[in-house]
Amino acid sequence: MVRGRLADIKPAAVAEEPGAGVVERLFLAAEALVAEHGFEAVSSRDITARAGANLAAINYYFGSKNLLMFAIFKARAAELNRDRAALLRQAVARDPGDARGILRALIEPPTLWVSDERKMALRFLNRARGEGPREIREVIETDVRHLRRFADALATALPHFPREDIMWRLHFALGVLHHNSAADYARLALLSEGLCTPDDREALLQRLLVFIAAGFGV
Repeated sequence: MVRGRLADIKPAAVAEEPGAGVVERLFLAAEALVAEHGFEAVSSRDITARAGANLAAINYYFGSKNLLMFAIFKARAAELNRDRAALLRQAVARDPGDARGILRALIEPPTLWVSDERKMALRFLNRARGEGPREIREVIETDVRHLRRFADALATALPHFPREDIMWRLHFALGVLHHNSAADYARLALLSEGLCTPDDREALLQRLLVFIAAGFGV
């Protein structure tokens, strides 16, 4: 639920209701609209109308539309990375030499985020990579802390691999994960004449894992 993360995305001055309720409605409205239509197609008026809020609410609570988008990105990216980090810790604790388990920790959260809210979050994050405002792009381009944890774990699990190779293969693996949007799957369904669909998420996870793990020779 978004409410559990409101402390991370709003000023302290609006921590109490009814302000917190407005913040949550703005958050969900903006996220859904961007996921559906893209960043450039969504105006502040669109967001406040969908949220049932005053037109000035975005500036009052967030400072600007771009800062609202940045708050959504930070909250959703942090949620995704927390899930990945938890699975990574579990995999390393079980067996630090299990490269396949480490890769599964990277792949599983975005693949198995199947609730309506989380699917919307993933669509927003996918849009953010290519369309997000400057604040979002700067974080994507410069904050690699969550990825370094996986690179370090893979280097430990695969000591015979030069670190350069670990980095390249992790980069290629991320490329695979970033091309799993609804549009990508629609094209795949067309190409395969309906043979390939992402409906069975557990099966999809296994297919992704087999493909990506093969790139690491495991």
